[in-house]
Amino acid sequence: MRYRASWLAVALTLAVCVAPAAAQQPAMAKDGPMMVSLTDSLKWSPIMPPGFEKGVEMAVVSGDPSAAGEPYVLRLRFPANYRFPAHWHPVAENVTVLEGRFLVAMGERPDDSQLKTYRPGDFMKLEAKHPHYGGARGATTIQLHGNGPFEIVVVGSPQDKR
Repeated sequence: MRYRASWLAVALTLAVCVAPAAAQQPAMAKDGPMMVSLTDSLKWSPIMPPGFEKGVEMAVVSGDPSAAGEPYVLRLRFPANYRFPAHWHPVAENVTVLEGRFLVAMGERPDDSQLKTYRPGDFMKLEAKHPHYGGARGATTIQLHGNGPFEIVVVGSPQDKR
């Protein structure tokens, strides 16, 4: 699936997706020499990157995902049977499945026969600028961590300049 949008639409979408994440200050509590973020204190917000269907929610666990070079931890929640288009990220990301079944395949052209299913506890490292697509089987939560900025570039969008 190819997605086409004006630069204004892309800028607005980034403002809608990343700015709220940056504004969400995770509820971190100091417990001696460590910082703790409790699941019940996470603030979930809907996000809708260009080319994605509605239904995805994000919560910042730690850091600021929009800050270049700064570490972040965030969670994404997908509803059952959700599918996301081929996209890539400008920086590498580390993904851990927390619940549900996360479906991922590498490439620019979605082909359901290539999807692999990842279960809670499974980990993957996705290198920067490598397109991938997938979805969720059942309600699914993943945790992402890396160094910012966290950004989603849909294959075929005006930002897609690999």
